[in-house]
Amino acid sequence: MEIENKKEIRKLFGAYLKKHREEVLKVSSIRQLSFDSELDSSKLTKIEKGQIDFRFDTLLEIARTYKIHPTKLFNFRFDFDD
Repeated sequence: MEIENKKEIRKLFGAYLKKHREEVLKVSSIRQLSFDSELDSSKLTKIEKGQIDFRFDTLLEIARTYKIHPTKLFNFRFDFDD
């Protein structure tokens, strides 16, 4: 998979998380969300903007923080075959 495609998927993933935070969790501030998380607000911001690649452990913490079961984390449309 090409680097640009991976970056685009990270951006889509971040947008999915942001939408979930705002519409499902009803949390407008990343800082507010980070209070109950092992991830600081700076890292959450970068994740929602698709700016960073992260480890599996972080993915699990994202699921816990956003209250999304890990099997639902990729519940958004993206092109995987390239």
